[in-house]
Amino acid sequence: MTGILKTLLSAAKLPASDKEISAYTKAYETQRASVDALYEVPAARYVDPALRFRAGARIKDWAS
Repeated sequence: MTGILKTLLSAAKLPASDKEISAYTKAYETQRASVDALYEVPAARYVDPALRFRAGARIKDWAS
């Protein structure tokens, strides 16, 4: 993983010390586990999480 990160940072011409690369690697492992956990819920696999704007929608007066 560290080699890939060094390659990507080098390609982007972004300097990083070994200490920074180590911190990035550790942070990635935690983030990756969190993202993987999102997909472990079978019922949520194909759910569309985004709200949609519908130009044709009309506001209905709920108070009347």
